[in-house]
Amino acid sequence: MTMKKLSTLFLALAMMPCSSLLSQRYLTEIFDEVEVTANVTYGVNATVIMYSTLGEAIPQPLLLDIYEPSGDTETERPLVLYFHTGNFLPHPQNGGPTGTKSDSATVELCSRLARMGYVVASCDYRLGWNPIAPTQPERVYSLINAAYRGVQDSRTAARFFRKSVAVDGNPYGIDPDKFVIWGQGTGGYIAFASSTINSYNDILIPKFFHQPDGFPNPIPMVIESINGNPDGTSFGINPNDGDTLCYVNHSGYSSDFSMMVNMGGALGDSSWVTAGDIPMVSFHSPTDPFAPYNLGTVVVPVLELNVVEVSGSYGAQRIANELGLNEVFEAADNANDVYTQQANANNDGYFGLYPLNRPATQPYDSAPWEWWNPNNPNHAAGVQTNPDMNVDNDPNLDEDAELALAIAKAKSFCDTIIAYAAPRMMCALALPGNPCEPTGPENDMCVDALSISNLLGGAMDVMNNSTVYTNVDATGEAALTFATMYPCFEDVIGTAAPVLNNSVWFSFTGDGNIYAIETTDCDGDEGLEPWDDTQMAIYTGSCSNLTLVGCGEDIDLQNNVYNARVTLQTTAGTTYYVMVDGFDNNSWNPGAPVSSGNFCLGVTRKAQVSVDELTASQVFSVYPNPSNGQFVITSNDDIHRIEITNLIGEVVFTRDGLKNVKRYNVTEQFAAGVYLVNTFGSNTRSTIKMIVE
Repeated sequence: MTMKKLSTLFLALAMMPCSSLLSQRYLTEIFDEVEVTANVTYGVNATVIMYSTLGEAIPQPLLLDIYEPSGDTETERPLVLYFHTGNFLPHPQNGGPTGTKSDSATVELCSRLARMGYVVASCDYRLGWNPIAPTQPERVYSLINAAYRGVQDSRTAARFFRKSVAVDGNPYGIDPDKFVIWGQGTGGYIAFASSTINSYNDILIPKFFHQPDGFPNPIPMVIESINGNPDGTSFGINPNDGDTLCYVNHSGYSSDFSMMVNMGGALGDSSWVTAGDIPMVSFHSPTDPFAPYNLGTVVVPVLELNVVEVSGSYGAQRIANELGLNEVFEAADNANDVYTQQANANNDGYFGLYPLNRPATQPYDSAPWEWWNPNNPNHAAGVQTNPDMNVDNDPNLDEDAELALAIAKAKSFCDTIIAYAAPRMMCALALPGNPCEPTGPENDMCVDALSISNLLGGAMDVMNNSTVYTNVDATGEAALTFATMYPCFEDVIGTAAPVLNNSVWFSFTGDGNIYAIETTDCDGDEGLEPWDDTQMAIYTGSCSNLTLVGCGEDIDLQNNVYNARVTLQTTAGTTYYVMVDGFDNNSWNPGAPVSSGNFCLGVTRKAQVSVDELTASQVFSVYPNPSNGQFVITSNDDIHRIEITNLIGEVVFTRDGLKNVKRYNVTEQFAAGVYLVNTFGSNTRSTIKMIVE
């Protein structure tokens, strides 16, 4: 697209009406101004950037800039920790036009997120590696160590903010349970590694071993006693010279994140993605010449030297989706907005993956969200991977006009990134009004906080004919306390999910102080236990005359959302109850007065068709069919195992141990022929004939 066409496009976009856009915190920009606190020290650690000159690592202050919405009165806000690009080298020595926490795109995205209501920290991190080392093992050694230090620094930043809540009175107004790590370019490597490395053992894979001169066997490139642990909470000391390579910062606080976003970059090894990792959203140009989109080799920019094989966004998201890590995005990924449609048209069905496809005339436009001053010393190198920043391209436009168009183009990509990431961040963090909450007359059973006072001592019919029962002391204090908990529950059974064995779900949101009532009939322990290690007692009858019928599964607790499924056989039309105590340690006594905070919730199971009435195609499907040998398996039931055989019974593909997977992309190439796809679920098994042409 020429600059003139781009100009017309941006003018048209600018003239589009925006009156239909609804302002919503965390989804749109609801604040006008942003306050920035610059150069806050979040830790001190050892840098090797001057090692060749000084012969030792020296302590370096770790700095970040904090972006907050001006005039905001909210005191518990999600935090985004943003890590910039730069090739693990300082600018301009890195050969690129960017590489600081004040890069144009970094400031733009941090400011936008702050205007949406987030607190954002743009973080510097330790630099230093040798991209021009004479051998590839030496380049791998210095790069994995640089990335490892980046992981330590990102987790140090997380602990810094949690310590600020616990010790300093929460000066930045953050929620310590809702942290997002966001990486751009080189920061994408840090974000991927920080969200997937669960222990030092993850580093101990063959490609990160080397054999220095004088060593009889290969040794790890990263050694925990020398480099410190991945969190940076243990000292790392070189035993040969006593040089300290890792200092401890803010020990005793959590280093965890709730979600990851990357713009480019790559995952050090696909084995790092495992069950239980956090959800991830990825933006990546499939033609990125330096960080591969799928499996490939990292290439040193400018010098084009090979370093190490990694997994790009596509490869990482394939595994994340197979493991069910991004199922929290399902409602958002089935939305009809233009950004989701564009992503889904190109991401092969992987939730959370947004391929930034570039035109054939600009295949290496790998960071289209970036812009910089054309007087930058590395401007010419930057144009190689962002050709629209060439301000001497169109003889009909002066340089200022061309630069304005280049910036408009970059900001349009920032529009896309924010619009796609924002609803998924809301889902992953369980923020109020997120698009993944049940909505509509068929499944919205959340109790409106404004209606709580009307429920005290009474009953209320909600949208799909289920009933909420409460038995709370009708005092003003009790009503006020109860209203702060936002009790919410949902019944997910129905014809849309017929293979869950007639079970019902109870789901609550709360303030972290909710407890379930236990009985001797469940686990032999009368009284109350925390939600994270207990089972709910399930009753029929009424709140004043309860009959125990069994127990729910262990409670699944994440971000103050409490879920449990009733595992016993349930009956359509019957109401099932659980009792909850939010404020004291008194056990429930049905029919007797209860103390403030105890309440009883009931949900009526809807009718559903039985599994026997379903055809295989209603439960499992394979598409496209016929295919070219790569296809997608979908299911209404959780898929636990897949086995594919040819017509003479030979097994040509298996995958076991799947968990919470309802969609599986088969990417292995099959020869032309007829195959049987055998899929095993929680309560179902299906065989579908598939043709490969």
